[in-house]
Amino acid sequence: MLLLPESIDAVFTSPPYPNEKDYTRTTRLESVLLGFVNNKEELRALKKGLLRSNTRNVYKGDDDDRWIAGHPEIQAIAEEIERRRVSLGKTSGFERLYGKVTKLYFGGMARHLAELRPFLKRGAFLGYVVGDQASYLQVMIRTGQLLAEIAESLGYRVIGIDLFRTRIATATRQQMKEEVLVLQWNG
Repeated sequence: MLLLPESIDAVFTSPPYPNEKDYTRTTRLESVLLGFVNNKEELRALKKGLLRSNTRNVYKGDDDDRWIAGHPEIQAIAEEIERRRVSLGKTSGFERLYGKVTKLYFGGMARHLAELRPFLKRGAFLGYVVGDQASYLQVMIRTGQLLAEIAESLGYRVIGIDLFRTRIATATRQQMKEEVLVLQWNG
């Protein structure tokens, strides 16, 4: 189905958060039963089309990080993750990708927001349920705030970042916020 320019009034979604959950693993059976995936090649193609939110979904040639190359806070978070990884002596292939996947995640969200603009009607509202994370070596990632900054840089108006709920982090038992980021596109 093709979208027509300026045809969308509203978007409401809950994209994945930057963490180590491979959502294609938890939905694999449903994807097969519903006919979305019939073989390994189709699964790989599906995964390549998804937002990068975990290290198992990073591919050679991924370049969404270019979208946020000029965002100093995201660059600093990725650098802090890498410093922490080195200081803790973490050397696995997945751990070495934590900083990169953080940049790819926010770059992918920036690309999504940029590519969505031509299809939004003037005044369209967008709502994204997103959660703060500290999955990458306990470095705090304030997802809602960072996405709000990215959205503003792309011409969106931030209506609000509203608390949706709190959840307990598995590793630290710390309360983490899930928020609804509300945006408006005024073209």
